[in-house]
Amino acid sequence: MTIKEYITSKFSTFGFNISDADLLDMLNGTDFTSDSTCEGDALNVANVAMAKYIPSLLLRATSITENGFSMSWNINGIKEYYTILCSRYGLDNELSDRPTIEFL
Repeated sequence: MTIKEYITSKFSTFGFNISDADLLDMLNGTDFTSDSTCEGDALNVANVAMAKYIPSLLLRATSITENGFSMSWNINGIKEYYTILCSRYGLDNELSDRPTIEFL
């Protein structure tokens, strides 16, 4: 499975279609391309890239209705998935409502 297949599959679970431009943005600055095999370090890079990209996905509309056709996205599910990825990979959860304490 390629990184592209992995990432598009993960996001399709929540109703998001990921474009090639989205993938390029996610993988920018990494040593991997969307055609890289998704295993080992590439899998970790893919998951971190998705976690860092999720906040920008939340800027999209939550639903679209046109000529009787309706489509919506699982925003709460993607936020929960984001929280899991941040926890797993030691990333700051920028969407958390929990207060944080910093020691100076």
